[in-house]
Amino acid sequence: MNEPIYWHDEDLVETSFEEFMKLINLPENQDKTFELIDGYIFMMAGNATTNHHRISGYIARKIGNYLEGKKCEVFQDINVYLFNEDIGKCKNAYQPDIIIGCDKDKMTNKGYEGTPEFIVEVVSKSTAGNDYFVKSKMYMEFGVKEYWIVDLHTKQIVVYINNGENSPLVYKYTFNDEITIGIIKDLSIDFKEILKIVNI
Repeated sequence: MNEPIYWHDEDLVETSFEEFMKLINLPENQDKTFELIDGYIFMMAGNATTNHHRISGYIARKIGNYLEGKKCEVFQDINVYLFNEDIGKCKNAYQPDIIIGCDKDKMTNKGYEGTPEFIVEVVSKSTAGNDYFVKSKMYMEFGVKEYWIVDLHTKQIVVYINNGENSPLVYKYTFNDEITIGIIKDLSIDFKEILKIVNI
């Protein structure tokens, strides 16, 4: 995800979901990217590194090629409004780097209004806390089946598998590993290939 700045600057004020939706729909904000996390609006500054783009682009291409002609779709940098029938709507609004969504009815002009099957976040230094703690908890709580955190800074990939229990299964891999996407089974991402295209 791009590097975030607080929309409210020094004077942090909690914002409702309704106020957030009004803000992002303003004409002057159509070319900007926002997330709503725990009542605070983050405006993404648009300066993601080339490594960030290379990693997310590589993974998305692999998934997109595999899913061509199939029911599920892959999306990059799309607004996600989590929804679970047992919980209701999430008060946060996220824009993950990559999602796999398998319900076309949930894809609207606003973004993906529901719970994707699979999410990838490529870590930037300033977003690491949200990716590892806030988002992992919410994604699992709202029923995301699989969540990957790809962290080039620590050279690790953390995979959360939602098993329907209170605590997800958590696996840690390195950039020397080839990781199978659990919800697809016969598609894997070879992180050794990603190492060849990034600058370290």
